[in-house]
Formats: sequence, C-alpha cells, structure tokens
Amino acid sequence: MITVDGISSDAGGDGTVHAGQTVTGTTDVTFTVHADPDDEPTVAVVSITGSTMNQGTGTVRQTFSLSPGGCLPSCTLHASLDTAATQQFGGSTNGVAAPLVNDGANSLHIEVDSPRPRTVTADAAVTVDNERPVVTLPDLPGDDAWTSHQPVGLSADGELSLRATATGDNGVSRVRYFSSSRAWPAPADLTAPASGTTWTTALDTSAVPAGLYAGDLYVVAYDKDGRAGSPVRATTLVDHGFTITPKLDTVIHPGKTPVNVKYAYPSALNKTFPSNLNYAYPVSTTVSLDGKAQTTTPVGAYTYEGNTNGFVADLGQLPYGAHTLTFDTVDNRGAHGRADLPVRVVSEVTPAWTDGFQDFPVAGSSRTYAATTSAADGVSRAEHWTLDVDGTTFATGSYPTQPSGTWKTTTTGVHDVTLTIVSQYGDTTVSTVPIRVLAATTTQLTGPATSTYGSKATFTATVAQTGAKPAAGAKVGFQYKRAGTTAWKTQATVTADNTGKASYTTTAKYNGAWRAVTAAKNLTWASSTSKTLTSHVKAVLTVSRPAAKAVHGKPVSYTALSSPYVKGTALRFQARQKNGTWVTLTSATLSTGGSATTKITFSRAGTWTLRVYRPGTTDLTDTYSSSWTVKVS
Repeated sequence: MITVDGISSDAGGDGTVHAGQTVTGTTDVTFTVHADPDDEPTVAVVSITGSTMNQGTGTVRQTFSLSPGGCLPSCTLHASLDTAATQQFGGSTNGVAAPLVNDGANSLHIEVDSPRPRTVTADAAVTVDNERPVVTLPDLPGDDAWTSHQPVGLSADGELSLRATATGDNGVSRVRYFSSSRAWPAPADLTAPASGTTWTTALDTSAVPAGLYAGDLYVVAYDKDGRAGSPVRATTLVDHGFTITPKLDTVIHPGKTPVNVKYAYPSALNKTFPSNLNYAYPVSTTVSLDGKAQTTTPVGAYTYEGNTNGFVADLGQLPYGAHTLTFDTVDNRGAHGRADLPVRVVSEVTPAWTDGFQDFPVAGSSRTYAATTSAADGVSRAEHWTLDVDGTTFATGSYPTQPSGTWKTTTTGVHDVTLTIVSQYGDTTVSTVPIRVLAATTTQLTGPATSTYGSKATFTATVAQTGAKPAAGAKVGFQYKRAGTTAWKTQATVTADNTGKASYTTTAKYNGAWRAVTAAKNLTWASSTSKTLTSHVKAVLTVSRPAAKAVHGKPVSYTALSSPYVKGTALRFQARQKNGTWVTLTSATLSTGGSATTKITFSRAGTWTLRVYRPGTTDLTDTYSSSWTVKVS
C-alpha cells in the first residue's frame, strides 16, 4: 500500500494532499510505502507527466532503489520534482526550450514494484502553474477532426493565413511558427494584435511541396521573460492543386458531349482509401466554351470524394466550328486545376447515292456506283474516299473528285457496296448498301429450218444460267413472227425441265421467224432472248398419175395438185437438162379446186425427167414436186 503524506512546492502548498492542488517550480512529495515480507518492494518511482493536449510535453521523475528489508513494514520517501524543467524542442535552430510539464491539470503518479512481479500505484491530481504562456489555434479543427470523411488541419495553397490566440500570466512577448524537422517553413514570428490576444501572419507556401504536414509544424508563445510555453501542433495541408486531363478528341461531333476528365494530385496527397478522404478532393468543375460557362458538375458521393479516377462532365450541344473548352475544377481546399482544350466541332460527311442501285445487276456485267457528298457544318468534305464490294476495293479518290467507280460483277447473290469517306479532320463516315446480283441466262433455240405445210414442227429452247447451270423451272415463251409482219406473238409459254429444256410443237403453215424468250425470275436470274430462227414452210405439191410414156410430137396431158391453193397460182412444169439444170417447158395456174392441168409435147425421143415447181411467195417457200421419168418414142 502507498500513502501520500504531503505535496509542497514554491507555490506554498500547505503540505496536505487534496485534488487539484496547485504546484509550481520544485515540488516536494512525501509518501509512505507499506509492505509485508511476502511482497517486499524493490523500486519506487515518483513522476509528473505533462498532459497530451499540447506537443513538447515530457515527464519529470525520481526513482528510488529499495534495499531488502528497507520498507518492512514501511518506509517514508521524499522526492523533489522540478515542474519547470525544459527540453530543447524542434531542433537547435528554433531555440525552443519547451517545458516538460505543461501548465494546467496534471497527475502526480507513484509506482512501487516488487519481484512477484507486482506493481502498486497511487495518484494525486495537481495543477501545475509555472506561468508559462498558452497558445491555441482557433482555425485548427483538432484531433477530433481526424475522421474517415472530414479534412483536417490548416489549409494552404500559395499562402497560409495563420491565427494564434496567446495568453499568459507573465504576458506574451512573441508567437513563433516553426518546423521541428524540416527546413520549411523558416521560423516566422506572428504579428502582435493592436488589441486582444489573436496574433496573425501570412506565410508564402508557393515553393513548399504539397502534402499533409501533420507532425512537423508548431506554434509557440513566449512570455515577457523569453520563456516558451508548450508548442501547439499546427497540422497543415499544403495543396497546390492538381492536374486535370480531359479525355476528348480534338475533333468531335456536337452530340458527343460527355467527356471523361481525369485528375491527379501529387503523390504526397494521392493516398489510398480511406486516407484520401482526409486530404483533398475536387468538389466542382465548370466547363466553359470560349469563355462562357456551359455546365457545372457538382460534387457527388461517388464522383469526387476519395475517387481518384476522375469524373464525367456533360458539355451539352456544341456549335460547329473551332472552339476552346476550358475545364476549371476546384477542390475542397479551394485549389484549382485547369485545362484548356482546343476542339473543332464538325459534322459527318454524308453521302447521297446517285447511281448504281436503280435495279439488280446481272453477273458478268459492269455497274457504276456514284454518290455526291455534303456536310452540315459547311466545311467538312470528303478528303479521301474508297468504294469497295465485300471488302475488295474497286475505286478510290480524293477531293475534289466525287465518289464514283465501276465494278465488274462476278458471283451471284447479295453483296455489300461500301463507301468510306475520310474528312480533312480525320472523321470517318461509312455507308453500306446491299445489292443483289442476279444470274445471267442464255437461251438457245433449235427447230426445223424448213417444214411442209400442215406437218408438225417442234422447237426446243435450252436455258442455262451463270456457271452453266440449267435454269430449271424457267418460263420460256415461244414467239412467232409471220413473214411480212413486224409483230412477235407468243404462241405458248412452257416451263423448262431439270435440264433447262422446254419444247413446243406446232403445225407448219407459213414462212416466219421463231425466238424463245426466258422470263426473269424474281431475285434469281435475268431474262434472255434467243437468236432468231427462220422457219420456211413449203407447199404440198404432187402430180396425179403422170404418164410415163409418150410419142414425140404428140401432146401429153399432166395434172398437178397443190395445197394450200390460191386460185391463179402458177405452176411450172420443168425438164432436167443434161447439165443438171432445169428448164420450164410450160406452166399452168391452179384452179379453185387446187389443181392445174397442162399438155406437154416432147420434141424428141428419149427419156425425159420432169418435175413441177411452185415458186415461193411471202407465205410459202419454193416448192418442188417429186420428179418422174417419161420414155418418149
């Protein structure tokens, strides 16, 4: 057990112990230690420790080594503590002899140790009053400001405005601002007030590195005798601002208004969560266009505070032309970051197709594609352009040539025709239009060149598409134009079989021309027309029971029959000469019954070869009967 018998000092203590006893200078403490043989004490320590409110505090103490048996059953000890003791603080250049024990409420502490181990303590509250000056910083939030979401300390950008309130029983001769471990700031004396207790100064911090100076900077007051009071920690944040970088192209469109703005503090201020929340962070950004504010982005819980990734600003609708965007961001300490970004607001170069899409091209043909270009801003132009089909370029050009090019179609099916425009500002516009290429068809027609009137004539069309593939299912129209006329008339439409063939059979009547027309199939192939096939029709021409014997000089009667017949049509009865040519002996005209009768007188004996010849007309071609022989005696 420990009992405190008395406390006295230069302040004239009465030797009694009571809470809050005031002491000054050298303090005498008398206390008694009571012990038993099983717990004999070995050490006793008497101390006064300065409060933790101010910096520079320490401890004054006296230690007693106790001999065996020296405190059985008790011993009374006397300690003398210098409450006015000082220590050099903040480096020799600052010359601050700070008191170890602060004026104000303190605690006298007695501690006795035994080898058990066991410690017994006793405390007595005292008030130290060595008439040291006291300084406080009214603008300093204090230790309770060190929370996870609030800034702390004093703030400085280019200049630190400092206020200190200093009081003391022995007056205040000066107030000094100094650093304990850094060359900055150089010790600076604050200006005394004309009245009152608040001292002030303004310190240039423009050359001071940014950072939080939490344990380096102090303010101390001196009394009229030049004695320093306890230094007060002046936690100071130096914030010279930050750099901001707008992530925006220099050539933009009026509708591309959101811009990502990155900001970066010096590494001394760019701390990880949650420390960064105690330092500095932007709170608003004003975006101006040519000096006129467009929008202000306010602070948000997820936009700035503790967010080092930046923020998004919406510029709104921008006018065409060259402009300067200014991004001015202010942080919670009033520091600014600013960036000027020259931009040009442009429109796309818009194409308008003028040629190439009026119908479907046919494989193997050539197609010209053309477009004109324009721009809403009145300045942008197609500096370079490229025309391609399915990624294969077939034409390129540069200003002032308008886009145009010819493509040789190849394969059938759907293809993409693409026009790519690059403006003089590097802006790219792409216009793609699908085009379907139809298969080409070829139609070949075969049939008899000459037919006999009234007989059957068959015409066959063979249709093939690109790639020599049969055009199965093609609709083929067989068209006929009668000789002497100009109009083609469709006689029949036939569907081609799997081999691409279609046939039509008709009765031969008149001379004329035939052709086959293959109809286009929607989105598949194009139409085609065969070459013209001329078809002749000869009349039916026979001789009725011709006489095979005759006497020269005597006439013999012959009758020829012909159809179709037209009254008055002349028939020629011919004999073959020795050189193979035929000569007309006589002629006769057809009657209304379709017959013509004549008499032939042979001029010499011998064997004669005869035939009947019907000259051709518009409707019918030359017709010859079968020849016969006559023996003339």
